Amino acid sequence: MQKKYFSLEEAQAILPEVKKLISRILDVQKKIKLRSALKIRYEDSFLELHNTTKRSMEVHKDAYEFFQVMDSLMEIGVFVKDPKIGLVDFYSIFNGTEIFFCYKYPEEKILYWHGIEEGYAGRKSIELLKEKV
Repeated sequence: MQKKYFSLEEAQAILPEVKKLISRILDVQKKIKLRSALKIRYEDSFLELHNTTKRSMEVHKDAYEFFQVMDSLMEIGVFVKDPKIGLVDFYSIFNGTEIFFCYKYPEEKILYWHGIEEGYAGRKSIELLKEKV
């Protein structure tokens, strides 16, 4: 798979779909965390093993869903930077230089961009790009 480059308009247009997928990732992570934290003790070792097996199956099913959604985002061309907080980037080219349009769930739209090496801390307003055109 190759990188996909987006104009700001293209990235904004697919944002509703991206937001739904990010929401699913966040929900699945909550389920995994809850299931992993759940500890039930049984007097009967057979019942305990059976319960542990069932919970493990559920956690693995959730993990599979997590990676399916991650793959869906990547297939669209979205670079998932931090799934724990819903942080994603969209590759773009501005004045011949690679940049990222930066989105953090649940922002309404893409408001920031940064250089490829700058990361989240280097986010700048999209308005700055418009001024440079």
